[in-house]
Amino acid sequence: MMRFLLLLLVIISSYSTLYSNEAPFEFKDVGIENKIKSAVTENIYLTDEYNKVINLNDVINNKPTIINFVYLNCPLLCHLLLDGLTEVIKESNYKIAEDYQVLTISIDPKESNENLNSYKRKYLNQLNINNGWLFLKGTEKEIKKITTNFGFNYKYIKRTNDYSHPSAIFFYNNKITNYLEGVTFDKKTFDYSVMTSKPIRILKKR
Repeated sequence: MMRFLLLLLVIISSYSTLYSNEAPFEFKDVGIENKIKSAVTENIYLTDEYNKVINLNDVINNKPTIINFVYLNCPLLCHLLLDGLTEVIKESNYKIAEDYQVLTISIDPKESNENLNSYKRKYLNQLNINNGWLFLKGTEKEIKKITTNFGFNYKYIKRTNDYSHPSAIFFYNNKITNYLEGVTFDKKTFDYSVMTSKPIRILKKR
């Protein structure tokens, strides 16, 4: 129960207090540091559910990319984020795999291939697509590289064997163009963030 309460507190708490002396230990130094306009310049090597090594730079420079950081054994918050992202993708006027791609990167260096494959299948099936959303894992060193680049500050809690972390999606096109915090996302704000990450196609009103 304590684990659920801590995760709910992440959702409803103000991120402006996370760096204050009054913040609980679990939340100290946890939050989003604004890195808009920053670019990933170093090679970062991750693996997919088949242990295929992927250089992140080779992937995120192909097309506009939405990146989020989770761990798939998370009891609540990460799944709310992924579900919320799925819902706004369904509502969006832009098309996943056509206009942009999604990368979900685990912050848990012990993440399993089974988890990656299971969640990838789950969300691809919900969106009725065959590609456009990758689930990736990496070593602690590589995870720290990418999360530092994006200003995603999290903490491993040894006592409970889980992570204290923020909840956000990042928009990237040769640099970080925007990020949205939370677990649900407004369609207009989402579409605007996709659109401003790169001039894409002219949309027809639905």
